[in-house]
Amino acid sequence: MEMQMYKKKEILEDITGKRRNVIDLIVEMKDLAGRAIDLGFSALLLQDKKLAEKIMELKEEMEIKQYEIEIECMLAASNVEQALGLTSVMRVASAVADISDAVNEITDGVLRGIPPHPTIKEALKAAAETIDSVNVKKGSKTVGKTIEEVTKGLVKVIGLKREDIWSYQPNPEERIKSKDFLIVSGSKGRVHEVIKELKK
Repeated sequence: MEMQMYKKKEILEDITGKRRNVIDLIVEMKDLAGRAIDLGFSALLLQDKKLAEKIMELKEEMEIKQYEIEIECMLAASNVEQALGLTSVMRVASAVADISDAVNEITDGVLRGIPPHPTIKEALKAAAETIDSVNVKKGSKTVGKTIEEVTKGLVKVIGLKREDIWSYQPNPEERIKSKDFLIVSGSKGRVHEVIKELKK
């Protein structure tokens, strides 16, 4: 779905008032792509429609940043030579945006209520970089500790569900509460270690 025209107008107004650095925009797109991949596979494993809907939001954010990059590149080119050079920047932005499109396709089945084949779940859990989840029980030793204290920076907590409300990439200083549901991403051994700690 193309970006709504009113949003394009808002972006144009913003750019008129404040120019953005193209490098910063590409870095932001890269970070969004990484987040989309993590949350997309989490949505697939957990069959969580709210996570899948978040992918659609990230896709829209990605489209906006791609649009900003295209405009900044056009404004920066003062001659044909510069314009030709900047086309490579726009191709990179387009390629990164394609990642969120692909993740959106992966989670489409979740939104439509189609469960993945067991082989897909096994493959995701067997990967070197894995995703796992845990419910923090009442009385857990980790209750009251910060996410940073529990993970020690070994893994990423990419999602925290508390009372049916999702927080994506929660603040490392966020204190863990009983009944919290956390999604953890990282190397298999370290994810297993942190999940084990959270279950104590």
